[in-house]
Amino acid sequence: MRCPSCRHEVEHGHRFCGSCGQPLRATKESRAAESVYSEAPEVGRARLRLIRGDATDGMVFELNATSHYAGRTEGPILFPEDLTVSPIHASFYYADGRLFVRDEGSRNGTFIRVKEPVPVTDGEVFLVGEQVLRYTCYNPTAVRVGDDGAVFCGTPVTPWSFRLEQLHNGGQVGQAHCIRRPQVSIGRDDCDINFPHDRFISHHHARLEVSEHETLLKDLNSRNGTYFRIKSEVPLSNGDYVFIGRQLLRVEFF
Repeated sequence: MRCPSCRHEVEHGHRFCGSCGQPLRATKESRAAESVYSEAPEVGRARLRLIRGDATDGMVFELNATSHYAGRTEGPILFPEDLTVSPIHASFYYADGRLFVRDEGSRNGTFIRVKEPVPVTDGEVFLVGEQVLRYTCYNPTAVRVGDDGAVFCGTPVTPWSFRLEQLHNGGQVGQAHCIRRPQVSIGRDDCDINFPHDRFISHHHARLEVSEHETLLKDLNSRNGTYFRIKSEVPLSNGDYVFIGRQLLRVEFF
């Protein structure tokens, strides 16, 4: 196939032109993402506005080119002092008249604010306030110790549906909650799992609901939102919020 911009020959399946960098047609993964996130409208131009910790507006990044890298050391959208941002962390690009965001294999992931309930699967991570939480399905495995193949003898565990793990800086696991009910609420107080000292969490912030076929993550109209780690290209709409490291960006169309 040939790039529609510079006519350079591009191998089938590539998402960008190797000559001019022009994004090619959206992939199947990006179209599948629209079943989770509301369908994004067409856009002429867009920008990203940095949101400070006190919720005030900060620096603005104009998205005037066809594609833009965001990272700690590479690209026009730079956060050199944030060590949680990878050198090349994410990219924002236009394709088919719309704006997309894609994680570029960053260590800490790229997160987008949940607007509709999203399915979560084993090992996935999401953000509630300043809490980084990992969802883990129940998968009992016997732990063998020593050379004789004996199984470690510990307190019997009642089967649970899933577990929520709090991840600390460095990846260490903090609190761990084994959930046996079909749903669990997360908030600052009066919920199943509470984080009373996190000022960015609403009283009733988010909820996980288990059905026969899937587990859904829902935001409960929280003030600061719930954020889900993206797995593929995601189309963006005006007013969407994206987390890169500890940097919160608001998408603005104009």
